Amino acid sequence: MNATQEKIIKRALELFNLKGIEYVGMRELAADLGIRIGNLTYYFPTKDDLVFNISQAYTESNSAIHSNLPVDSLYDFLQKNKLLFENGLKYQCLLLSMVHLMEQNTRIAANYQGNVMQNRISGLVHDIELLEENKYLKFSSGDDKLLIISSNSLQSRFWLSEAVLTESRQHLARQLTHYLRMKAHLFRPYATKKGIGDIDRFVGELNP
Repeated sequence: MNATQEKIIKRALELFNLKGIEYVGMRELAADLGIRIGNLTYYFPTKDDLVFNISQAYTESNSAIHSNLPVDSLYDFLQKNKLLFENGLKYQCLLLSMVHLMEQNTRIAANYQGNVMQNRISGLVHDIELLEENKYLKFSSGDDKLLIISSNSLQSRFWLSEAVLTESRQHLARQLTHYLRMKAHLFRPYATKKGIGDIDRFVGELNP
């Protein structure tokens, strides 16, 4: 990717985050960048192409977080999720427009419904089972384990959608701590004594 493509993607992400993907057109983006629409479409023939490239960058950055932060304790798991939440905030337009994108952008839908979703769910299952094996979590039934996996997955994907109902897009960052606390406390009913200690440590380190 050359410097011009990087500049286009950077500014597109800023505008999409500010206004929403659905409300920023290619001509508006070209005008904002001070370039001709033909120069923009030379690099990204359609808006779908541009958004797909942004979604790929988001997927790759999330994958790097998962790869670089192995989970050995509940504290590790919560710290990793903090980085994933912060990354989601950086790419908030994708999460806020997820339903629209899945319906309108066939490449994003195919990519997410294929490798991305499967890898994320299998990774989450692995982490939860490891935390159970390492005695940070204890489940009385398989249904309890399934509930925490499903709840965790839903919150990670849709916390921004809930947050934007009470805050403007420009002020979502200040709600981050609230939803991270919520994530931590989701595990409290299933946490062992040392699991509770990790939850308290994580919550205690969050900014007020």
